[in-house]
Amino acid sequence: MFKSEDYVHFWIDDDILHVVYKPNTVIDLKAAESIVRDRIRFQNGRPFLILCDLRQLKTVTKPARDYLAMQGSNMALAVALIVEKSYSGKISKIFINTSQPSVPTREFTEISKALDFLNSYLE
Repeated sequence: MFKSEDYVHFWIDDDILHVVYKPNTVIDLKAAESIVRDRIRFQNGRPFLILCDLRQLKTVTKPARDYLAMQGSNMALAVALIVEKSYSGKISKIFINTSQPSVPTREFTEISKALDFLNSYLE
C-alpha cells in the first residue's frame, strides 16, 4: 500500500515503513504535526521499524525537530535516517544529538546498511 501526503510518501515493504520526504520540503512545527498524524493513521495502530529518507528534504526548524524526536517516535520501534553522502547528514546529526529521539535512531548514506540496522530489531 502506498500513501502520499502533503510532505511525504508512505509505504510498507517487508514490515518496514518507508517515509520519503518530497523534494525541497521545509518542515516547520505545523508540518511535523501533520506528518506524524498522517503516519500514525497510516500505521493503523501497528508499531513499525521506520526507514526515513531525508535526501530531498530542504530544512527542518528546531521546534519541528524537537516534536519529531518525541511525538514522532510514537508507534516507531527504531528509525534509520537516509541522507546524501555529500550532505553528511547535518539535519539528522542535529536531530539525533540534540533532540535525542526516544527510540533507537541512526543515520545512513546507504539504504542497504539502514535496512540491516532496522532488521536487527526483528530478531
